[in-house]
Amino acid sequence: MLRFVTFVDGSNLDGVLKHLNLRVDDYGAFYRHVFEQSVQYWGRTFAEGSPWPTAQHSRIYWYVVGKMDEWDLNDPKAESRLRARFEMNPRLRDAYVEDVLRSRPDLPAERRIEEAWSICFAETREWYDGKRRALERKKRFYHGVQSATDFVEIRQEGHWKVDLLHHTVNEKGLDTSLAVDMVALQDTYDTALLISGDADGIPGINYVKGRAKHVGVAEFRKGSPADFPGKGTSSRLKIAADFVVQVYEADLLRRNLAYRAAEPDYQSSSSFGSTDPSY
Repeated sequence: MLRFVTFVDGSNLDGVLKHLNLRVDDYGAFYRHVFEQSVQYWGRTFAEGSPWPTAQHSRIYWYVVGKMDEWDLNDPKAESRLRARFEMNPRLRDAYVEDVLRSRPDLPAERRIEEAWSICFAETREWYDGKRRALERKKRFYHGVQSATDFVEIRQEGHWKVDLLHHTVNEKGLDTSLAVDMVALQDTYDTALLISGDADGIPGINYVKGRAKHVGVAEFRKGSPADFPGKGTSSRLKIAADFVVQVYEADLLRRNLAYRAAEPDYQSSSSFGSTDPSY
């Protein structure tokens, strides 16, 4: 029995589906298709011309964001700290002052920075509240996935590091946790399949390969196989892997495993057959 385990960087998968403008309802069927393709590509690499052993998809470890920096924007001390940063950042401060000048050219000079900060803080509060709501919807969705299946394990290892004033998040922790678990769980699989685009996983790939494990990397492509007569470009991650599993947009659509995304908005649900978040 050939045991396959899939390690999924949730942010990478979300990004791929968003890039392809696809939504998935039934992740059970979606992952079964990826697994079946993986067995075929494994066989072409390691067992061409000889009988293949029976393959079993033992487990999917799906790594997602579970928390973010906590800010209480109703706390005057938090606002004071943010305002100090705002006033020490001339590029950001001046951009808001210019907005004030355009919208209120008659405003006295001594009140412009105060008004600029007021606008910045209001936008920051709205942006941060939106991120918190988005994270809560994601967590509800993943709870539904976890509750509805025995072979998918959601690991909320990721963290959003928040830059409030610039309205950006920097994701931390997913790639590290995935790489650590791929090594720690090596006795539970013969072949690891990665849905990830992060080259930080290469040391882990090399480690488990040195212990007689096979490693495949899933590559999602637009169009169909006929659109790719050559091998295409190779990333460091694909070069490090033993084989690359090519999953085509056209096949996902033809098999009703995905459909065109009409809206990029997040949908929450409590069942495994529900729409995954994109962000």
